[in-house]
Amino acid sequence: KQWYQRRVAITAGIYQQNGSARQEENILTLNIKAGWKAGTKLTFPKEGDVYPGKKPKDVVFIVSEKPHALFKREGNDLHYTAQISLVEALCGNFELVVPTLTQEKVPIPIGDGTTKPGSKRKIRGYGMPISKNAGQSGDLVVSINVEFPPILNPQQKQAVRQMFS
Repeated sequence: KQWYQRRVAITAGIYQQNGSARQEENILTLNIKAGWKAGTKLTFPKEGDVYPGKKPKDVVFIVSEKPHALFKREGNDLHYTAQISLVEALCGNFELVVPTLTQEKVPIPIGDGTTKPGSKRKIRGYGMPISKNAGQSGDLVVSINVEFPPILNPQQKQAVRQMFS
């Protein structure tokens, strides 16, 4: 989706020379482009308060970003943290399936080598839409977090020592 539309009710004050005032309600339609960054301003000229002998004020909305449950935005890129098991990290040879903003699941094949905690993979074109370049998007940067077992019993500890000695 290239834009999001939202209707907002505003109330403007209409002030008279004699000091009286009345309130006037108006519905404005905000067309927000996908990928706009926090701080982007939408201006509606002459939709605000009106004072005698002056032109009506503008109404300005400023775009803010809501935190997302899965992704963190950095510029046009999205960052996601994937969880893998210690066995997957040590043995490799599995497929990491990563969610996207568009509800797609993108598979990342992980080879035979080990995967270190904090290592990153980049999926081109699955980040935020770039509002000034239609059809282009940033990247999805996947950081890998390795889940360690909370505790090992003595036999498991001995097996790990023997394996890595």
